[in-house]
Amino acid sequence: MTTTLPPVNPAGSKSVSTLPSLPRSQRSAKQLARGAGRPRQSIGKLAGIDRADVGAYRNSYKHNLSLEILQDGYVSSFIELFQLFDQQAADRESAGSDSGVHEVPLLIDQHDKLDVLKSKLIEAEEARRSGASDKSYQSYLELAQYFENFPSDQWLIDHFHQRCMSESSKVEEDGGRKLAEANYNIGIALEKRGDLSSAVDYLEKFYNLTTEQEWQDKIGDNLHDIASLQLYRTYTCLAEELYEEAPSVSIDYLKKAFHMANEGGNRTEAGLASHRLGNIYEAVGDPEVATMYHKGYLDRCKRDKDKAGIGKAHEALARCQQSEGKLEEATENYKEFVKIAEEVGDKGVYSQACSSLANLYNMLGEYGNAVEYYQKAAESMETEDKERLELMNISQAIAQTHHQLASYSTAILCNTAKLTATLVEWKDYRDDGFIEASRPNTRAESCLSGAAPTTPVAPQTTSEESCEGKK
Repeated sequence: MTTTLPPVNPAGSKSVSTLPSLPRSQRSAKQLARGAGRPRQSIGKLAGIDRADVGAYRNSYKHNLSLEILQDGYVSSFIELFQLFDQQAADRESAGSDSGVHEVPLLIDQHDKLDVLKSKLIEAEEARRSGASDKSYQSYLELAQYFENFPSDQWLIDHFHQRCMSESSKVEEDGGRKLAEANYNIGIALEKRGDLSSAVDYLEKFYNLTTEQEWQDKIGDNLHDIASLQLYRTYTCLAEELYEEAPSVSIDYLKKAFHMANEGGNRTEAGLASHRLGNIYEAVGDPEVATMYHKGYLDRCKRDKDKAGIGKAHEALARCQQSEGKLEEATENYKEFVKIAEEVGDKGVYSQACSSLANLYNMLGEYGNAVEYYQKAAESMETEDKERLELMNISQAIAQTHHQLASYSTAILCNTAKLTATLVEWKDYRDDGFIEASRPNTRAESCLSGAAPTTPVAPQTTSEESCEGKK
C-alpha cells in the first residue's frame, strides 16, 4: 500500500529560498571571519597595529628583549644575558630556601637593569667584532661600576670585573695598564667583601705591574703610589685579623705594611705602621724591638708636629721601659705624656696619662706623687665613666694610706707623749696634717723629737728598743 506524502509547498504558502540564520553565538569562527560574503578588514589593520606589536604586548619583557637582541644579530650578548639568568637561579637554589638571597628580586624582573645590560653588552660585542678590546673593556667596566650602586648585585660586579680582566689581556697598545687596573678593581671588590687574603693576591699584581711606570689616575695620582698605599691598608687589616691565631704571621704583614707606607711616601701612615709594629712586639714580649719602632714613630710625629702622636709615642716608650726595668726613663716619658696631653686639651687622654704616671709612682713607693696624680686623673675624668672614676678614687685612697703608713707606724712604735697627742688629734680629722706636721730629717731625730719621719719606712724596720731608749 502506498502512502502519499503531503506537498512540499502547499498552496498559499511562501517559498523558502534560504535557511534561517543561526544565532551569532552559534556561528563558527570561520563564518565570523568570512562574514556574510562581503570583504572585511582585520581589527589590527583598522587600529593601526601589526602582528609584531600584538606579540610584543602579549609576551614577557624578557622575551621581547631577547627577541630584539637576536633580531639585531647580537648572539653573544643574548647568550651572556641568559647565562646570567641561569647563574642567579642556580645560586638561589644552592643557597637554600632559608637564605636571604631569596629576598633579592630576580634580575629577569628588573627592567631598568635589563635595559642597561642590553645596551652595554651590545657595545662590548660590537667592539670585539671590530678588534677594539679596549672599548670592550670599557663597556664591561661601566657595567661593573653601574652595579656598584646596588649592594645586592655583588655577583654581577664580580662577573663584569672578570670580563674586564679577560678583555684587558688582549689590549697590547697600553703597556699593560688595563691589565693592572683590572687586577686593582678585583682586589678592591674582594676587600669590600671581606676576602682579604684573595684581595692581596690581586693588589700585589697591581703593584708589580705599576712598578717603574708613570701612569696616573684621573686626578693625577701615580698608580704605583696608589698600589703601595692600598697594600699598606690591606696588609694592616690582615695583620689585625690574624693576630689572635698567628701572631708571627701578623708581624710579617705589619712589616710589609710598614715597607709599603714608606715606599708610598706617606709619612703619617708610615708613622702609624711603626707604632703598630711597636705595639705588637710589646704584646709578644719583645720590648727592646718595640722601643725601636716606637722611637721611629716619635721622630716622625716630631717632624710632622703631631702633638697627639708625640704623646702616644711617649706613652708607648714608657710602657716598654717600665717592662725592661728602666724606671727612671719610664717616669720621664710618662711626664712628657702628661705634659703633651695637657697641652692638647683632651681630658680623656690627660686623665689616662695622669693615671699611668700615678701607677708608676705607686709602684716606686712615691706615694705622695701617686696621690697627686690619681687626684688629677679623677678630676679630669668624664663623669659618665663612673666605674673608672670609682677605680681612681680607690687607687688614690690606697696610695694615701701607704703615704701615711710609715709615719703612723713609727709614731705608734716610738710612743712619745707628743706623738700620741698628734695621733689623737689626727684621728679626729683624718687629713694630711699628721704627715705635714711631722717633718724631721732623720729617723733618729723623729724618735728624739717625738715626731714621725717623713720618708716611707717599712714598719718592721723600726726598733722599739731604739725608740724606748730615746724617749
